Amino acid sequence: MEAPLLLPVATASSSSAVTTAESPSSPSTGSIVARVVAVIAVASVSLFAQHEASRGFHIDVVNAAPRDTIAGRRFDLFFVSNGKAERILHYTNRGMEQALFPDVSFPRKKVNRVTVQMVGHNLTADATVVAAGVAPGEYVISLSPRLMHPSSDRSANAVGTAVRRAVARMWLWDGRGAAPASVMEAMVEYLASGSNAVEASPTDDAPQCMSARFLLHLERRRSGFVARLNRAMRDRWSDAAVDAALGVPARPVCAAYRAAVVALLTQQQPTPLAGSTLATDGSRVAM
Repeated sequence: MEAPLLLPVATASSSSAVTTAESPSSPSTGSIVARVVAVIAVASVSLFAQHEASRGFHIDVVNAAPRDTIAGRRFDLFFVSNGKAERILHYTNRGMEQALFPDVSFPRKKVNRVTVQMVGHNLTADATVVAAGVAPGEYVISLSPRLMHPSSDRSANAVGTAVRRAVARMWLWDGRGAAPASVMEAMVEYLASGSNAVEASPTDDAPQCMSARFLLHLERRRSGFVARLNRAMRDRWSDAAVDAALGVPARPVCAAYRAAVVALLTQQQPTPLAGSTLATDGSRVAM
């Protein structure tokens, strides 16, 4: 009978010594796996928290218009059944938050739930937004049936614009109701239109400083102006809020802006022909 193979005594002792020497300094496989799992868990929780924070609030879409009306049918078809109304609100809200709350030093209103509803009667505005009153942080955006144009493309544009204006009003502070209507309207228009819309050459003979175009001018002069002005209106309104947000007195900046706009308009006007004058109806006649 053959004897079983045995390791030499010296070899076995050497292997045992190596194992004993390495064990204190080398983590076990179980320890490594536990650490990896812990890192993955922490990362997953962080990503989930970021996702929840980016989502911001719960959205409900309600069609309160009668189903037998054009507005009711079209809103169901183009904005409810395909989730388009919810996507418009998500996209709009993301842009508003980036513009108004660039970091944690800019306080936000509490918004937990937003309901977008098509109502059954025309409103004085295309859209209104009010605090629901059921619980803090709940808002209702009501859309007027007249937004449902025969063309679906026009409807989408009109509803998108109305929702942007409503979301802007929802997030803006108003100095506890004391902020001037002109200031609030200019900020809503600026946020809802975007720089591409308000960047067009002005056509007013008397350009107003408190306008979306002027806010764009100030935003370019000092980035973050609109966000700082909104933050200043959280507790109260003061004429000095504009100066503080801009960092310099706003009145001279306004005067320079108005002068520049008037000069631009003057350059855009057609040059009178030599030997002609204006008739009473505005047409030019040869002399």
